[in-house]
Amino acid sequence: MISSPSRFWRFTIGYLNETMIQIVDYHIVGSEKWNSYVLHHENGTIFQTTFYLDCHSSVFNSEFFGFAAVIRGDIVGVVAGIILYNYIYPLSNLTRRAIIEGGPIANDKCIEEQLIEAVTEYTKRRSIYTQYRNLWDTSPVRPAFERLGYQYEPHLDILHDLTLETECIIKSISKNKRGNVHKSINKGTAFREAEESEWGACIDLILGTYKRVGLPCQSRSYFFNAFKSLSGSVKVFVADLKGIIIGTRVELCFKDLVYDWYAGADDKYKSFYPNDVLPYYILLWGKENGYKTFDFGGAGRPDVPYGVRDHKMKFGGQLVEYGRFERVNHKLIYGIASKAIAWKKKVREKTDD
Repeated sequence: MISSPSRFWRFTIGYLNETMIQIVDYHIVGSEKWNSYVLHHENGTIFQTTFYLDCHSSVFNSEFFGFAAVIRGDIVGVVAGIILYNYIYPLSNLTRRAIIEGGPIANDKCIEEQLIEAVTEYTKRRSIYTQYRNLWDTSPVRPAFERLGYQYEPHLDILHDLTLETECIIKSISKNKRGNVHKSINKGTAFREAEESEWGACIDLILGTYKRVGLPCQSRSYFFNAFKSLSGSVKVFVADLKGIIIGTRVELCFKDLVYDWYAGADDKYKSFYPNDVLPYYILLWGKENGYKTFDFGGAGRPDVPYGVRDHKMKFGGQLVEYGRFERVNHKLIYGIASKAIAWKKKVREKTDD
């Protein structure tokens, strides 16, 4: 495995009750010890595991980092993230962004704050901005973020309670969506898990969908790497129309949560509703397999109309606002990059017209 750029990066960050805390690279504490901590922490998610970090090894456009807070050899907190970029040097420097899914987890709020400081110190010269995408309520550490120059951005998520009775889960889905699912099934569509030999076709659908809607996406090699690195924690589901894969969704399953990660569909088969069939049956699959929560992923800013949110809410679930924290590390480059993205979006809209 290619090591992360943070390998063996280490320094003493401070004290807790007169006890020295060290911040160390995750290689130093070892994967087994690290993953055990994540598994047993109430807020531990797959995005903090070394399995997820390994998805980004040997991949052209990403780097990764992970730091542990250690007291007398015991882990008392961890944080993990990735640095993504596009193009090659020097253009890559205009697109480098540090993304931390879920934020730090720790035994104590003070340790969380020290991990936030460590990540800020590490990423401020390596990315044009640092962004935490919160997956739970992080209001206790919001003052620490703001003190370090982060701004809070409202952002919605949709959570489904899979401990409800199956009948309640189905009833929470709109009649229109349920009707679309039944129409599709009657036309011959089937829901199933993809075979490994079909991963390539599923990845092509995801890449094609992201390109069609103008969103950045990981590379083909990244997905193959991820499917192998995450092994038992990743599920690739398909909508199969008589042997043709017309839609796919990739789910990350960790502890008692199913996280809706990536999706793709063939636009030629919209009338078969693959984007209705897949979420419907994934909810039921999660329930049947003992998971407690289905995270339907991002639902945009609450003050901005968003068609994806409207679509997702027709499957029920609860809107929550955990938001994001973002720190601009290089204002000039960030400004240039933002204008370039806006210009590209306008060009695309004119082309589509």
